[in-house]
Amino acid sequence: MRKAVAVSLIVLAMATAGCDRTIESKDPPQAFPQAGPVPVNVEALVNDGSVTLTWEISDSSSVAWYRVWVSDSTAEDFSLRDSTTGFSLNLDGLVMNRRYSFLVGAVTTDGIEGFPSEVVSARVSRLSIMIESGREFTMDREVVVQVNGQPATSHMILSESAGFQDAVWRPYVSQAVFTLSNGDGVKTVYARFQFEDGSQSGDPLSDNINLDTYARINSVTFSPSGTTFAAGDTITFELVAGEAGGEASVSFAGSGQIRLFDDGSGDGTYTWWYVVPNNFRLDHGTVTGSFTDAAGNQAPRLDSPVLLNIVSPPPPVTLSAQAESTFEIVLSWTVSQSDDFSAYRLFRDDTAAVTENSMLLKTLTSSSARSYTDTTLNDNTTYYYRVYVCDNSGLWASSNVDSAATFENSAPEEVEFIALVESDSTVAGLSWSISAEDDFESYRIYRDTEAGVDSSDVLVAIVSDRGSSSYQSHLPWAQPGVDSIYFRLYVRDRHGLMTGSELRSVPAPVRTE
Repeated sequence: MRKAVAVSLIVLAMATAGCDRTIESKDPPQAFPQAGPVPVNVEALVNDGSVTLTWEISDSSSVAWYRVWVSDSTAEDFSLRDSTTGFSLNLDGLVMNRRYSFLVGAVTTDGIEGFPSEVVSARVSRLSIMIESGREFTMDREVVVQVNGQPATSHMILSESAGFQDAVWRPYVSQAVFTLSNGDGVKTVYARFQFEDGSQSGDPLSDNINLDTYARINSVTFSPSGTTFAAGDTITFELVAGEAGGEASVSFAGSGQIRLFDDGSGDGTYTWWYVVPNNFRLDHGTVTGSFTDAAGNQAPRLDSPVLLNIVSPPPPVTLSAQAESTFEIVLSWTVSQSDDFSAYRLFRDDTAAVTENSMLLKTLTSSSARSYTDTTLNDNTTYYYRVYVCDNSGLWASSNVDSAATFENSAPEEVEFIALVESDSTVAGLSWSISAEDDFESYRIYRDTEAGVDSSDVLVAIVSDRGSSSYQSHLPWAQPGVDSIYFRLYVRDRHGLMTGSELRSVPAPVRTE
């Protein structure tokens, strides 16, 4: 196989071999040219569609250049491919997916080519990597790298350094997860491959992606500023985000998202026009800008420093108030006729001057709601109410003011109370009849070692469930001079009035040890 690249060495061998006779010559003696050294440590590094050969030489002082010989599965012998004076040569124009063998020979300054190097082989392939399927941006440091190696690829190495510092070889996979370094900007990922025969790829493969982990909005404005708009008026909105290629919008109460478009300046300014529709109302509305950049990052929303006014308040409703008990007043009103309804807001005050600065009692977002029961009231007290109809633009329309007085409260009815000692004499089984009070708040059980038990004594339990009718109380051990434990149960209403039951007692348990 190497015959063609070693002819000069064969000639040299024939000249120096031979017979024992010596023929005298009158010419001065001359030395035969010496063959050059043999290239060693030859490597064939596979690139994307090409192969780079590298080699070393023990002594390059007598070498003028190197010749590279190539053979493939379709050729019977090696043929000269190219030459170079360096220690590497890139060979392109090779047939894809074909395996080639390579030899390198050193040519001396006398023009003699020595024995060639050991044969090295490589399969020419298309090699590539692609980050996130070729996307331009990513908002996540963890990306997927699509890897395209040849079938004989066994390992690969990925790094953001072309020198692969601090990177390690890993088994080859077609999709690899890679974590980009901190800091936004263009990130380049490099890759090299190792093949089953131990050879490696040559020039690092690479791909770029722009890491963008945050977005911002610099300003949100509309023009003409300071104008109160009405139906048919045109409002121009502008959002400056500082980066092009994203999606921008503005919104205000009742508008939905109004899409803005890049104005073409390249500085990340987005604008659009909005025509106010009929029957649209907005009172000091906040214009909020939203922005999502090309990487998918959502910027914190930003409000325009100027409030937007569009006039046309909703029609009011008529309110009626009716007392139901010592703590309840029922409010009812006519249904809103607003076509831009947002909510009913119910306000309460202790005077007839009910405004939006009074106590907000409830917000109801269903336009079909027609009543509400206020259940947080004192007895025998007059309360004043007003209902505001709110629309999506933030304007309110107030109803009339109406009032009602809660009923006067009376103390709860007493319940039947029983106290019995359980079988082990250390637990009192307490039971009672269920209270019928509408304004029931709790049962409260008190205990003492003397008969005059009231609410200043030891509070044993608070039972908030009106339907409960029993409780077990552990008894304290008898003390000198104490032979009974006394209990009384109070029914308490939500206004704080309490009515006590009859006094009950059980024997105090005595220690037997």
